[in-house]
Amino acid sequence: MKKNIEYLKKQILFRLRYSGTKESDYMYNKFFIKNLENFTYNELELIINLFKNYSDAEILSILSNKVESKKKYYNLIKKIIP
Repeated sequence: MKKNIEYLKKQILFRLRYSGTKESDYMYNKFFIKNLENFTYNELELIINLFKNYSDAEILSILSNKVESKKKYYNLIKKIIP
């Protein structure tokens, strides 16, 4: 299980580091990268799923409370933005 968690973290870090915009790089660093060790295995899978289903612009809108996410991401977003 530990190995799988590390693999998920590497996938997420790769995705976050190559987002393409400075705004998203800043937000991702603030909300995801700095807190990567605090996420459970299921939350890491949910983060990967979030990035597959939303564009960077949509994720930034969710993190800045401009748009509401799907219910399945609610607890994750609440953990990221208390």
